[in-house]
Amino acid sequence: MLPRMASSKLVRTERALFLFAETLFSDHSGPPARQRVESLARDAVALLVATTPRARLMFSVCLFVVLWVAPLFIRRAPGLARLPLPLRVAALEKMEHTAAGAALVLAVKAVLCILWYEQPESVAGIGVDPPCQPGVRRSLPVLSGGVA
Repeated sequence: MLPRMASSKLVRTERALFLFAETLFSDHSGPPARQRVESLARDAVALLVATTPRARLMFSVCLFVVLWVAPLFIRRAPGLARLPLPLRVAALEKMEHTAAGAALVLAVKAVLCILWYEQPESVAGIGVDPPCQPGVRRSLPVLSGGVA
């Protein structure tokens, strides 16, 4: 069952984003921490609220088409929320490997990935240096062997 997120003006969209993000960022050990996915869904909704109505509509249509159609790619009944996590992952992967499906999946995936990798836990998890800090000067690494 999906969590209830009453703080959002776009409750259905936030729930759909939660489902998509939980599926997208899961790994072999399971889904990411619920709090991180909820935070991501709230951030994505806040971004959507700040966009134009047309952009919000187009994004929402992509998201809901993916959630409704993806199960068909693994020969299951429509509705990604009805599937267990491993089948959700399989459905999104299959859909992403088709021409029409890739455009829809990647539209949602791009927004969520940008927001996900802004989270401090994600930055630390991939070993990236902390973001630029005022007053701290950093040098670029020197190219070894010159430029080709």
